[in-house]
Amino acid sequence: MAYVKHGSKRSAQNQKNSPLNTPVKESRSKMPRVSDTPMKKEEENQKKTINMEDIYEMMAAMSEKLKKLDKLDMIEERIKGIEDQLKSVKHSVEFAHDEIEDIKKANERTVEIDKKTQERLIELEAINTKLLNSVIDLKARSMRDNLIFYNINEKEGENTTSLIHNILEEHLGIENASINVKIDRSHRMGSKKSDTKPRPIVAKFNYYQHREQARLNAKKLKGTGIAISEQFPEEIARIRKSLYPELKKAKAQGRKVQMIRDKLIIDGQVFKPADQNK
Repeated sequence: MAYVKHGSKRSAQNQKNSPLNTPVKESRSKMPRVSDTPMKKEEENQKKTINMEDIYEMMAAMSEKLKKLDKLDMIEERIKGIEDQLKSVKHSVEFAHDEIEDIKKANERTVEIDKKTQERLIELEAINTKLLNSVIDLKARSMRDNLIFYNINEKEGENTTSLIHNILEEHLGIENASINVKIDRSHRMGSKKSDTKPRPIVAKFNYYQHREQARLNAKKLKGTGIAISEQFPEEIARIRKSLYPELKKAKAQGRKVQMIRDKLIIDGQVFKPADQNK
């Protein structure tokens, strides 16, 4: 019995170890795998190459970006510098603008002052002209009764009033002139010169009518060398002197001529020189 049991154990073991119960090991083929082919390796190398190119391109792109960032930093610094300069320029411009405004205001004030000064000058010139004309008029009025006698022989210790009375009686036909014609005063004009030409005598008549009587009879002195004229202030005398050529010209043409103070009247019209007509 023991044997049988033992035998049965062996039998079971044998059955266990039998080919039917032993797992079959997969046998490896000796054919090369696809992955081990040169083509596959080339593809893998190609992928690696592609990947390296991508990385290189990526690195290059990053480098460019970094360069651009560096440039941007430089640009930002420049922009900041420009902004600082612009601020400085703005400040200078504002300061200059303020100065210009001050100068403009000062100039406006100066222009206004100049305008007022000019107006004042014009006003003062008008006043001065008016005063001058008034003075000239007063001088002319003070000389209204005066006559000037020319070319009367001059002697030492002479009495000029007696000389005038003699001319009135002898040449102008005024009887008893020394009694009837009163002369307030008379004298030689200007300082005595070394030449032989006698100085004029100015005589102030007491009455205007007597002065006019002597003046209107002055034509009787023709041929004696003696002449008579009215006395006027220097300002009027200069104007009259400039008008005499026109007076003579108009007389030669037979026109009606009259000289009143500083005005020449020809045919009833006041004559005006060419420079005054412009």
